[in-house]
Amino acid sequence: MKKKELYRLAVEAKMAKGVTKELAIGLVAGDAGKCYSTVARAMRNCNRKKKSKSQVVGVIGDSHLPYEHKDYLQFCISTFKSQGVNKVIHIGDLLDNHGLSFHDSEPSLLGPTGERIKVLDQLQPWFEAFPELTLIQGNHDMMANRKALKMGIDPEIYMRPLGEVYNFPKGWDIKQSLVLNNVMYHHGETATGVNGFRNDAKARMMNTVTGHNHSNAGVSYTATDHRLVYGLAVGCGVDNDSMAFAYGKNFKNKPVLGCGVVADDGKLPMFFPMDLGEKW
Repeated sequence: MKKKELYRLAVEAKMAKGVTKELAIGLVAGDAGKCYSTVARAMRNCNRKKKSKSQVVGVIGDSHLPYEHKDYLQFCISTFKSQGVNKVIHIGDLLDNHGLSFHDSEPSLLGPTGERIKVLDQLQPWFEAFPELTLIQGNHDMMANRKALKMGIDPEIYMRPLGEVYNFPKGWDIKQSLVLNNVMYHHGETATGVNGFRNDAKARMMNTVTGHNHSNAGVSYTATDHRLVYGLAVGCGVDNDSMAFAYGKNFKNKPVLGCGVVADDGKLPMFFPMDLGEKW
């Protein structure tokens, strides 16, 4: 057993007999022939190790590769580093799959094969930045599966898994939803509308983190007599000037770029906006 651990045990033994901490440290220091500061420092180091590191989750918004904003990855990297993030979740719609859309495709954009080739290239810096990541499946991520089902084809039988199609690293896993520290992370199909993320948390009476609605971002709390819950909408990371988002040209509410962080083991939700500056 290391000396600092022995000092800690000796100090705690004396404190158990009613001696104050300061006096106990002084007595142990005298017995060991050490100065007071040596034993006090050993106590502090032991206490730091005893405290478990709280989980800080960084949440990436809908990125819609290959049509993400050119600075979004770096924004997420910088934000997560500044907040001490130790787990990363992508809230869904990592991919756009515009060429497979159920809606009319823009003729100037790539088809399904060309889009996949471009995505494979653009995914590499994401893999390098976040070697371990949980992807929550979004509706765009599952576009190929949805197309297959529409034609009566079971994708689990006849199609390769998404991670295999896009060469996900071993540290990346895929889930429909995830609950960590009593917080539910899901893409947000049930959280649509301007108050969708608040209403979703209220309906579940559970802390929730969602994406999906690009123009929603922020934190909203709801309380009852017995519980306080929050809904966190993490925004997105899309390039709104891309033709992939031409459908929203006349929408009054535009995408809010940013990402989320859930700190203190699920107790502290935060939204970090990506300031694109004024256009006029």
